[in-house]
Amino acid sequence: MTPSLPSSGKSSIAPQAGRRWLIAAAAVALAIVAVVVVLTGGHRPFLTLTGHDAGFVSVAFSPDGKVLATVDEEGYTDLWEAATGERIGTLRAPRGIAVVVAFSPDGTILATGGSDGSTCLWRTATGRLVSALHDPVRQADLTSVTFSPDGTILATCDSGVTHEWSVATGRLIRALHDPGRQAEANSVAFSPDGKVLATGDNNGLSDLWRTATGRLIASIPDPGHAAMVDSVAFSPDGTILATGDGRDGSTYLWATATRTKIATLPGPRGGVVISVAFSPDGKTLAVVESIGHDGAEGTVYLWNTATHQREAALTDPAGYDIGTAAFSPDGKVLATGDNLDLDMPTRTPARIYLWDVTWLRP
Repeated sequence: MTPSLPSSGKSSIAPQAGRRWLIAAAAVALAIVAVVVVLTGGHRPFLTLTGHDAGFVSVAFSPDGKVLATVDEEGYTDLWEAATGERIGTLRAPRGIAVVVAFSPDGTILATGGSDGSTCLWRTATGRLVSALHDPVRQADLTSVTFSPDGTILATCDSGVTHEWSVATGRLIRALHDPGRQAEANSVAFSPDGKVLATGDNNGLSDLWRTATGRLIASIPDPGHAAMVDSVAFSPDGTILATGDGRDGSTYLWATATRTKIATLPGPRGGVVISVAFSPDGKTLAVVESIGHDGAEGTVYLWNTATHQREAALTDPAGYDIGTAAFSPDGKVLATGDNLDLDMPTRTPARIYLWDVTWLRP
């Protein structure tokens, strides 16, 4: 990725020589500094990125693994060079605060979902705003955004309705909502072939929808006692659906062909699952667990998807909660982000940690 970045009134990125992106606001430039920390021994991060005085709520690697995009609770979308930890750009949405982020499969578009129900599509090579997608009915926090595998459709979830948008035109294709349940959707994921869209809702159901028609195929009930499905993810080969319970801390693996439960991955007592992510080879599932409410004791558990055994527990080095996790495209690195309460008496810059996870597989 070698952006030339002509200036644009639609974004906060200004041009700079070579591959450097410069934040237009000098105050922001002073507030954010990338700090590289090299650590050795045990399960410890090898790189630390220091951001704003707010927790990171979403993180995503570009398809080529060279860029890491992070979104924090103050609404900044930062772009980092994954190899060095150097910040190379920052985006600010025209309105609202960005809370979720995703790259298109070819890496040319970055989608940021906002607190006002809008989604901005940015050209990654220039930092220019391509289009803004707005929920036609309501303005609610977007909780999840994801591209279809072919990059033609963007699915957004706004704590109530899941929308399918045309990436090419920015037009709404359809809204997915079961009128009988009036459930609020929390997470959305495409199957690897793009034919099925999975959503998790507050009624403890993981719904499977036909992407081409919007027809509800099936609903998988969460086995938890106080069920709430906060996160869903398909394995890379599409044979497994992982669902994370947002109340009892358990993660469930389902066979997508039969929709039968394969395994239960228990979490800590009193914990909740914030997000789940498969490694690119499908052999590992990263489960972000939180024990404290807006507090500490967050952990990322790494599970072997074949044996259903826990292989590691990565805790935040600063002792804070963890709000997000993502694997690099080659599966060698896991990125995790602090989740800091904005009301904390001490303003502590949030951090993104990069972990070497090559030891997971010989």
